[in-house]
Order: sequence, then structure tokens, then C-alpha cells
Amino acid sequence: MTDQSGAGNAHHPKPARSNTITIFIAATVLALVISVPAIVVSIVTYYILKMNLVLTLMASLMTLFLAMGFGYKFSGKLAKIQRTYNNDDDNNK
Repeated sequence: MTDQSGAGNAHHPKPARSNTITIFIAATVLALVISVPAIVVSIVTYYILKMNLVLTLMASLMTLFLAMGFGYKFSGKLAKIQRTYNNDDDNNK
């Protein structure tokens, strides 16, 4: 059932373009921090060290979980930097 009263159609302001770009940059950096180490480990273990595929997958999964834990901590730091940036931007207006 949907709300037909019109009260839910309030105008939502568009986010500032610089704020949207910083969110995209932070998300891209976070995705790279999480994915690149697992990709590098899988390539090194399979093609350079010539390990078994099962061992390569296990090493890549362990690296991925470690990178996700590091990415979780890194995302808190990125959020703090972004909040500081937004507060400074609001104070300058």
C-alpha cells in the first residue's frame, strides 16, 4: 500500500556536487584497498609460485578477509575525514 496523501512528496535538496565526488572517490579507494591485495595474491601464488588452484583460492580468500577487516577500519578514517571536510565547508558558507 502506498501513501497517496502527498505528504511524502517533499522536495529533497540535491547534494552538493563536490560532496558527491568525494563520496565516489572514497568508495573507489575503499574498493581498491579491499580487492587489489586478493587479486595480487592470487596471481602471485598461481602464476609465479605455481601453486595448486585450491591453495591459491584459500590464500586469496584469507587475504580478502584480512583486507576487508583493514577496509572496515580504513572506512572509519575516511568517514572522519569526510565529516571534517563537510564541517569546514559548512563553516565557510
